[in-house]
Amino acid sequence: MSMRDYVQKTRHLASCIVTKPIAMASQDHVFVFGMREGMTRYCLTRAKPATLEEAFALALREDYVVTSSYARQMPAEVPSSGPELMEIDAVSAPTVAVLGARTRWS
Repeated sequence: MSMRDYVQKTRHLASCIVTKPIAMASQDHVFVFGMREGMTRYCLTRAKPATLEEAFALALREDYVVTSSYARQMPAEVPSSGPELMEIDAVSAPTVAVLGARTRWS
């Protein structure tokens, strides 16, 4: 599930609680520890947002930063100017013909 979907799902669930509201700290805790582990979750545990909306904004921003940094780490494949690999089957050994006392390479 993407971070955006997770935030939307949590927003919907939080809006459904109207009879007995849950403390904001508990909502933040449930939101943060419901995430999969990673840099976004780590940043949220370090930041300690005051409201659930702050947690949502921070989570979306950190998720964007993390995913964009992964996209930049994978460089395009650049052909090297060095020697090319060759299949071993393409190399053939020279044949040796023995004619009497002479050896002839072909």
